[in-house]
Amino acid sequence: MSTDQAPVDPTKPDLEESTNVAQAHEEVTRSAAAASREQQLRENGLEPVSIWIMIAGFIVAVVGGSVLLSSENLFDYETFTKDGYVRGEFETGGSTIPTALAGDAYLKRGAALYKNCASCHGTGGAGVAGVYPPLAGSEWVTGSGKVPALVMIHGVSGPISVKGNDYNGAMPPMADGWSDFDIAALTYYLQNNFGNNVGEIFSAEQIAEIRTISKDYGKKPFSSADLETHLSAEFTAKPLTPETLLNIKTGEVVDADQ
Repeated sequence: MSTDQAPVDPTKPDLEESTNVAQAHEEVTRSAAAASREQQLRENGLEPVSIWIMIAGFIVAVVGGSVLLSSENLFDYETFTKDGYVRGEFETGGSTIPTALAGDAYLKRGAALYKNCASCHGTGGAGVAGVYPPLAGSEWVTGSGKVPALVMIHGVSGPISVKGNDYNGAMPPMADGWSDFDIAALTYYLQNNFGNNVGEIFSAEQIAEIRTISKDYGKKPFSSADLETHLSAEFTAKPLTPETLLNIKTGEVVDADQ
């Protein structure tokens, strides 16, 4: 049995009946165009820099370098100002140093430092009965500025009586690394808050006296007996007056005329 088939023409493509010749041709054309564009982009990116651009850049670099090297006063103000020219003076609007009266400066700084104490002695200085002694009305706080300052520096160890109640002192030193301004400010804050009203504004010279006592005593904590020797002690140096202006950042005395 024979089957009649059309002879195969090798000069024509052997296409299936489902192939859309026009569509296939269009896809081949698009692919060829995309490949051509891609090849062109690669070739453009590899083009060498123009020799004239290189020459121009070299000239600019040489001229600029020679100008900079040949002039030591290129950016000197005096060299480029006209004769008789005077620089304008600008008003600063007064002193740029932030100042406040000594008492106000101490209260502000002391309030910030008291956050280190409030967890034990309470925000109102009432303490915790039988555990942490009160600062409000405490004879140790109001008796002398030396005592609270020494307690900050050295801490307290052993039994201590406060306002008729007994406590077991176990306070660690708090003022390690503090400045004289910090110690004076917190001492003033304790003595003039929580109903306390001592009013003395400590000077740098008074804090120096406290530092001397501290140095002579060594590193150990104070006992109540040690503190009692300073409870009624007066300073040799004079305190600051309420009219004294302080730099609120450093605690230094500022001349009112500045």
